[in-house]
Amino acid sequence: MLSESPEQPAIPPSWFAPAALPLEVDFGCHRGAFLLAMAATDGTRNFLGIERQSARVDTCNKRIRRRELPNAFAVRGEGAQALRDLLPDASVHILHVSFPDPWPKRRHEGRRLVKEDFLLEAARVLRPDGILRLMTDDAAYFAEMVALTKSGWSEVAWDDGIARPMTTFEMTFRKLGKVPFQRALSFPESNPAIARHQSV
Repeated sequence: MLSESPEQPAIPPSWFAPAALPLEVDFGCHRGAFLLAMAATDGTRNFLGIERQSARVDTCNKRIRRRELPNAFAVRGEGAQALRDLLPDASVHILHVSFPDPWPKRRHEGRRLVKEDFLLEAARVLRPDGILRLMTDDAAYFAEMVALTKSGWSEVAWDDGIARPMTTFEMTFRKLGKVPFQRALSFPESNPAIARHQSV
């Protein structure tokens, strides 16, 4: 699962060791502005970016090396398969999903990231005290996120006392006077999604 190849360097194995620093994942990290800002301001956590476009991953890792941030890393991945391939069970403290493509046309809704299979994998990779943080500017997509997380997930306060930078998209929308839709979620250890996954 964590093997290294010329095209895809492996996530540092020490990040998944029992005594590893807490891991935050920025899913859809783009060129890494949010990821790098978090890593630069908090050396007590590791920050992993997952991005579909390999050019953006390369740019992100170049910026990480330039700034000498040992607690940041980016890899290529897409959809639920990325979580399935890259992350062990109960390894993630916080999973950020910020402004995923809304695919607003009805015929394209199936391409949305936040679907049942993605949420199943999110439940698997999150620790028992883990948090899934969803943010979007699209009202219809947010309503779908809420509907999909009604079963097995519990909403928690968005403000958890941790100071975080805004993503590039969040800054853009707030400058336009728009307030993003936000939802933070936890799940109980008995979440049936995890049980189903582990029984396969």
